[in-house]
Amino acid sequence: MDQSRSPVTESARVPASWVPLLLFAYGTFRFIDRIGGSDRSGPWWVIGHVCFLGAILGIAALIVLLWRELDRSIVTDIADVAGVAGAAAFVWVVLGDIFPAIDDAPDLVTALGPPAFLIGLFTLLGVAARRGQFPWPHWVLVVIGFGCVVASLDLLPLAAIVLLLGFEPLRTLRRLVGHRPSERVPR
Repeated sequence: MDQSRSPVTESARVPASWVPLLLFAYGTFRFIDRIGGSDRSGPWWVIGHVCFLGAILGIAALIVLLWRELDRSIVTDIADVAGVAGAAAFVWVVLGDIFPAIDDAPDLVTALGPPAFLIGLFTLLGVAARRGQFPWPHWVLVVIGFGCVVASLDLLPLAAIVLLLGFEPLRTLRRLVGHRPSERVPR
């Protein structure tokens, strides 16, 4: 296996490490806020949403880094645009939650943003997996992790743990995103 590291795959280590931790923190702060009886305005709720905002921005960075590493195609280009647009929609919604002075996102944005975000990420990781650049079992873990979030925000800590496992190849560079098994590696 090629042990060289491109700047893009090196850069992916940071968000692949921090995104699960930020999602775990969001779930934990959300839980603490509910125990304290506060709802949607307490300091724990705000801190949790700031963590969620950081996680969304980290995933947006991963989407762009994956797109840059993969060969360009109409599929990867559309996935990148969908993922980044979905992330922007998420950011708008979260900022509107944290700062009431920001206008709420239109219903169309809140309805289409999250699915576009996930479809973009899943597609780029799927293309990488199909090309042998990302292990399929880890792609499945990423899908399951985000499936937990979609099912219930109460599952955020579980989702974070599953995503920590799913993003492991990006964190450790065990299988480099830029390496194709079919390429002959010079020794």
